[in-house]
Amino acid sequence: MNSKLKQIIQTVKSELGKDPSSIIIGKICDGNKNETLNCDPKVQLYYDFLKECDGASCGSIDFWNSEMVLNEQYKVTDMPGGRENWFCIGQILYEPIVLNKTDTKVYRFYQGFEDDIEPDCFGDFDDFLLEYVFGDKYAKIIPEAYEDEWYRLLKKLNLF
Repeated sequence: MNSKLKQIIQTVKSELGKDPSSIIIGKICDGNKNETLNCDPKVQLYYDFLKECDGASCGSIDFWNSEMVLNEQYKVTDMPGGRENWFCIGQILYEPIVLNKTDTKVYRFYQGFEDDIEPDCFGDFDDFLLEYVFGDKYAKIIPEAYEDEWYRLLKKLNLF
């Protein structure tokens, strides 16, 4: 994870910490500093994220924490290639977001429509965080984002 992304996470976390009612906007947890936090090397970049931020609610985007992430892997069993190819990292409006173990890109699959609707690809993990979670492309994946408190927070912090 690059230093710019770490700085953005800390800035947003700090701003959220100023107001106890901000939990309805989002929450960025403290990082998991456990040195034994290990995983499949193909998804190490997600575990690096957990070391910086052990789970988060970023408006309508949720990331599983280190305790939940392994329990959520049942969601990839019906995806092409199953657990061999995919690692579920969270959800966007209750649709799973997964990391491809081969190309390290983030995808959103639509439950119940696996064969009918192609998954959305958001680029590699850091780009997904910078552009969609903490950037203006949030409005491209979240309906009525301009009314969303997370989107407003990002604008207030001049993140785009």
